Amino acid sequence: MKNLTNDSLRRKVSLPRRISARLKVRLKWKDNINGEDLSVCGVTENVGEMNTLVSLEVLPKVGSDVNLKLFYEDRAIIETLARVIRVERYPGKPLAALAIVENIELWQRRALEAADSWLTRNLKLNYGEEGAN
Repeated sequence: MKNLTNDSLRRKVSLPRRISARLKVRLKWKDNINGEDLSVCGVTENVGEMNTLVSLEVLPKVGSDVNLKLFYEDRAIIETLARVIRVERYPGKPLAALAIVENIELWQRRALEAADSWLTRNLKLNYGEEGAN
């Protein structure tokens, strides 16, 4: 294993932000098989700079474009186009990973701010004003 020097430890590794937060979402898409318009509500598992992982009862197909509406405190904060990049069909908790396709800068500002706020509020509720250690 390579020894790390102080210089290498000081270098910042820029990792994309991903915040564990449960925000309400609504996805709308057109079913490719029968052409039916589908609308499904769910919640985020995490919110990233250019993506999100959502728990939904009905999963869109991988590669589908979906209209994603994100809510904070029952108020829509952003609506944008997203693409399904992965689905996980776990019994009891089906998940879809979505890549944000449009309005990325607005997503980064509004979605991450809402996720941060949700996380901060829930840490205070669960651990008091001092937060978690």
